[in-house]
Amino acid sequence: MKKGLRYGLQGMGYGAVTYLLLIVFQVAPAHVSPGNGVSLLLTSALIGVLSLIFDNCQVEVSLLLAFGVHLVGTALLMVALMAYNDWPIGWTFWLVFLLIYLVISGTVRLNQHLRVTQINRVLKKRPHK
Repeated sequence: MKKGLRYGLQGMGYGAVTYLLLIVFQVAPAHVSPGNGVSLLLTSALIGVLSLIFDNCQVEVSLLLAFGVHLVGTALLMVALMAYNDWPIGWTFWLVFLLIYLVISGTVRLNQHLRVTQINRVLKKRPHK
């Protein structure tokens, strides 16, 4: 439960930053209703919780399968968000969706790499017994 909440909050962070960037680049409307905001945060949190699927991936095949499941699940959640908010779903939506998915996936992987590198550096400095 605690882990799911943490993933959900991280998902909300990624979703909020992404939406703000979409506003900056004039891809999304600058006016956001309370319903739009709540639905965006809820969808982002659910995508974050869906990311728990990566926690038990040890083998390349299961990692690839997890990415596929996550991509499809994220797409379904985004389509539900778009439908709920009466936002259009055209070919530009799918292009922007894939671009954002790749950028966020790369950002998450870079963040994980940096954290692991930092942890390893600290472990190296510890005296050995």
